Amino acid sequence: MPSQQDSNAIAYAEVINQLSHMGAVAYFKVVEELLPPFMIETEQALEAWAERCAGSRIIAVDTESDSFHHYREKVCLVQMTVDGVDAIIDPLATRTMEPLREIFEDPKYVKVFHDAVYDLICLRRDFDLHLCGLFDTMVASRLLGKRTFGLAPILDQYFGFKADKRMQRSDWAQRPLSGEQIQYARFDTHFLPQLTDRLQAELETAGRWLWAREEFTRLPDVAARITPRAVGIDPDGFWRVKGIRGMSPEGLGRVRALYIARERIAERLDRPAFKVFGDHVLVEIAGSTPSPDSLRPRPGLRRAGVDRFGKEIAIALEAAKPVFGKAPPGAVKRRRSGRFLDPDARERYEDLRTLRREIADTIGLEPEVALGNAVLEELARKPRVERSELEDHPDLVGWRSDIFVGPIHKLLMTGTARADTPVTSKSS
Repeated sequence: MPSQQDSNAIAYAEVINQLSHMGAVAYFKVVEELLPPFMIETEQALEAWAERCAGSRIIAVDTESDSFHHYREKVCLVQMTVDGVDAIIDPLATRTMEPLREIFEDPKYVKVFHDAVYDLICLRRDFDLHLCGLFDTMVASRLLGKRTFGLAPILDQYFGFKADKRMQRSDWAQRPLSGEQIQYARFDTHFLPQLTDRLQAELETAGRWLWAREEFTRLPDVAARITPRAVGIDPDGFWRVKGIRGMSPEGLGRVRALYIARERIAERLDRPAFKVFGDHVLVEIAGSTPSPDSLRPRPGLRRAGVDRFGKEIAIALEAAKPVFGKAPPGAVKRRRSGRFLDPDARERYEDLRTLRREIADTIGLEPEVALGNAVLEELARKPRVERSELEDHPDLVGWRSDIFVGPIHKLLMTGTARADTPVTSKSS
């Protein structure tokens, strides 16, 4: 006799089977009647779910973390959809994701994400999982030239589904989960397998399926370049505070002291540092000569905060020592814009941006999708770049190598834009 879980799965699969023959209106009459997702809260249940996944080809995955509510971010939910069946895994209860390691790390199983990089970082950080065999619906959408590529508008476009985003910043560590949280979480993966089929067909029609496969293969390496936040307080983290450029050594010393004090308070209270006080408050206090008025209430720092943390902040300011020199390598992670280049490099950067825009327009992509600003800035800093260096660049591989290496090399070597350089618009 089948178990209740098996009976639910059979009924669920029958419902899903009907969906491919229905329009959007009929679809949502069915969606409202979908069975609740499986809630997986024990290692035994997780092992059973892993066995179910092993019989499938496409597995949709998403995660929910609690960075908006707690100091040390952690994965609180892992959502999955397999053959139309939705499951929500509670890793705070299972304490492990080990039963899914083989599924996640075997490329024969296609793991579908929407905007995979952040999820890959979190799964590696918390569970030492190194995923491969990926399909990213956001990457696919952008390679198709879509200007609106968030999951909510894409689900609306393809399925007429209006995602309720009110739960997006809820506290995913709280238990029990609300019904609204469960519904939000399950629909982050529910449509992804069907969306994958639709997007792959469009990519093949556009001649960009090879491009997409190259991008999906690169995603684990892209995620691996991003170092998760270290345990403990980063003593160089103050360099990432917004608004400190041009500060005196004394001001930077106060920034460092306030930053470390804020981190200690946030860690003690288990809340994000910005909920203690924001960067603008930190910079405002650090930028003025310390005085009794330095810790007055202000926008972003209420009287309750002054009363609660004022003594600790005052002690930090009193002990602050000047900071000389520049930020150490890797301490500053900023958006690349060419803003701080010398005049010659700035000119090269603008020429490269113009070149990129022309090529992107030709192939129907957004400029940043075609080639990122960080690559342009890196190349612009060098007065001369050999073609072999471009060909070996990790961000100029595959279809980008075919399209960009020749024109970029010509521009950097001759200083002339290559409007006459042919650009391939499709790749099979």
